[in-house]
Amino acid sequence: MTSLRSIPALRTLAPAELAEWAGRSRPVRFPAGAVLRAAGERPRHVVLLLSGTVAAGHGGTGGVDTLPERWAGPTIVDKAAVLSTEPPATGLTAMTAISTRLLPCADFVRLMGEQPAVRDHVLAHLARDVLTGRRRLAQAATLPAVARVAVWLREQNPDRRVAWAGSQEQLARMLGLSRVTVNRALARLSRSGAVRLTAGGIVVADRTRLDAEIEGKS
Repeated sequence: MTSLRSIPALRTLAPAELAEWAGRSRPVRFPAGAVLRAAGERPRHVVLLLSGTVAAGHGGTGGVDTLPERWAGPTIVDKAAVLSTEPPATGLTAMTAISTRLLPCADFVRLMGEQPAVRDHVLAHLARDVLTGRRRLAQAATLPAVARVAVWLREQNPDRRVAWAGSQEQLARMLGLSRVTVNRALARLSRSGAVRLTAGGIVVADRTRLDAEIEGKS
């Protein structure tokens, strides 16, 4: 998808309005691994992600990065960082090749002010992200590694055949676990028949068995 209309928050805009905001943005493609914004750098643009995947990341001890959030297009990336008055602790990196349009932050704020439907959509997603962050923090404190991996895979879009197309190293960074721990968890989920490890990524094969792993009933 290459149109701004593919982004859920912008689908209510009339064609003339979409054309106006497209004109205020500029198309940019980034290769996998490209840094869109460094950690601690104030956003100058909001990333309207048309295709591909972007992750927020920050360095840990020993230079090891964690990836606390990711976005798969089409979507608006890192809305909280754009709207905050503080420089974000996380940067943005393209996990795959991506297609974007970059809209200046001031124009994004104006768009939200002029279009109540866009503003309501953005606020609803920000609220959801806060609650998701709280849930993940609780899971990190209470669930064993296998259950954490299973929960994360269950939360991915069920309409997509592949729940995770990145590397196991990247998945470990998303969850704040070691690669070895994630490898062992995936091996167990694979043996139980809950997931399949394919050349294209991790496929959820049986959601009932995945739920059993989460509940500790396997």
